[in-house]
Amino acid sequence: MVDDLDLVTGATGLIGSRLVPRLIDQGRSVRALVRPHSDVTQLTRDGVHLIAGDLTDSAAVRRAMENAGRVFHCGALVSDWGPRRQFQRVNVDGTRHVIDGALAAGVQRMVHLSSAAVYGYPRTSLPIGEQHPQTPRSIPYIETKVAAEQLVAQAIRCQGLPAVTLRPVMVFGPGCQNYVGQVVQHLRRGSMVMFDGGRHVAGLAYVDNVVDAICLAATAPEAVGQTMNVCDDSPITWRQYIDALADGLDIPRARFSIPSKLAYAASIPCETLARCFRLRQRPWLTRMAVLELGQSQIYDIALARRVLGYHPAVAFEQAIEATIQWVKRTNDRT
Repeated sequence: MVDDLDLVTGATGLIGSRLVPRLIDQGRSVRALVRPHSDVTQLTRDGVHLIAGDLTDSAAVRRAMENAGRVFHCGALVSDWGPRRQFQRVNVDGTRHVIDGALAAGVQRMVHLSSAAVYGYPRTSLPIGEQHPQTPRSIPYIETKVAAEQLVAQAIRCQGLPAVTLRPVMVFGPGCQNYVGQVVQHLRRGSMVMFDGGRHVAGLAYVDNVVDAICLAATAPEAVGQTMNVCDDSPITWRQYIDALADGLDIPRARFSIPSKLAYAASIPCETLARCFRLRQRPWLTRMAVLELGQSQIYDIALARRVLGYHPAVAFEQAIEATIQWVKRTNDRT
């Protein structure tokens, strides 16, 4: 084992791509497990050691894990739509491979990136804490993130895996497609639809703030065995967030809104038809999309504050400006 060697899965994704340079700045050597056709230009430029393979390949994961001192498991299939078996292979089987590799390598710390989606987006006026029940809702992404967490918890309990689980909420920032790229596309087309006028708290988690939490989780002595929420602890609503994107890019604001209850009811036949016809493209409405934007996402981060010393360092105004500048730098390709 090399004490200063870190393995990052999902290194080309939203969170992983921001984590890698942070680790390098800390003087760490970084290795990344990357799929053969991934864009690794920046990773190569940063001097990251690349291992070709993916999470579904247990042998590749083992090779990538050799001699690693720490592992940051950021890789996952993150989507509100897709084949259930693919979510199972990547999110559950992939996490099992990472756990097995970490145990075999004797890593000092594993940081597992889960999601606040495991709570199932409950309707409540109270902040959601880590003890809140998990509700998969028969949604593949949520089901498999719950199952992955259970694997990590079992490995901690039964095999002594020195792991920490973080549950980020709505992660956004430069490089984000789900909550930036797709929103900008809809705004430009005039097809952006809000639910309940966009009045719900979005539960935003700026990507660099999430990276702060990850780095703290890798070193905090009391973090092992803990599961913690991570977000910006901000009251920003979806209306405020989406309007800020539109205004910053000088494009028209969203004009349409429908009641979330109606949207959720409509999402069920939309998904049913898409499954019946085996459509690869996501349906117009999905249950998960309505749940995310159709009710307030308010989470308690007191545990992360106490155990990690975490606080969201980048305020919304700075975060949204950096995000807007990223959209502009990419020549509006989002």
